[in-house]
Amino acid sequence: MIKTIYVTGYKSFELNIFKDDAPEVSYLKKFISHKLTQLIDEGLEWVLIQGQLGIELWAAEVVISLKEDYPDLKLGIITPFYGHTDKWNELNQNKYRYIEQHADFVDSVFHTTYQGPYQFKQTDQFMLDHSDQSLLIYDEEQEGSPKYFKLMLVEFMEKTNYTCDIVTFDELTEFINDIQWSQEQSFE
Repeated sequence: MIKTIYVTGYKSFELNIFKDDAPEVSYLKKFISHKLTQLIDEGLEWVLIQGQLGIELWAAEVVISLKEDYPDLKLGIITPFYGHTDKWNELNQNKYRYIEQHADFVDSVFHTTYQGPYQFKQTDQFMLDHSDQSLLIYDEEQEGSPKYFKLMLVEFMEKTNYTCDIVTFDELTEFINDIQWSQEQSFE
């Protein structure tokens, strides 16, 4: 049974998304909601993120809205280090603060400011050690920052009974096409 899932993937700029009102964001959120709702019905209790811009913060917003129908669902934010949002613009910092206020648990793996890239790797390992599954939105066709986590994930799965759901652009496209087809049918 999957009680805790770690959701991660591309940062927004890696998807060429620079505004939260871009249509792609609403489709990605619907997709994440669809995936999480299936798991909630099977006993999911916690969704973990590291608090990165893009897939992670959109997933957090999905969890916050899902809490209306699933009040037992919990959001955990485990950042690599203190002050990870310090260089973000004001809009993104405000968005993060809102998500942080609605989270059920917030902490950092390292109780210091940024010291080096090892903090990201250690935090990825922490997420694997403290979740039952990862939902990773990543496609080999478009490399990006999630490739490092995917390498660690594959190695971790070979040593343990850990599971993952790696979502490719094909799966996302199929989901979006289904939504668009349903919407067209409802207009007829």
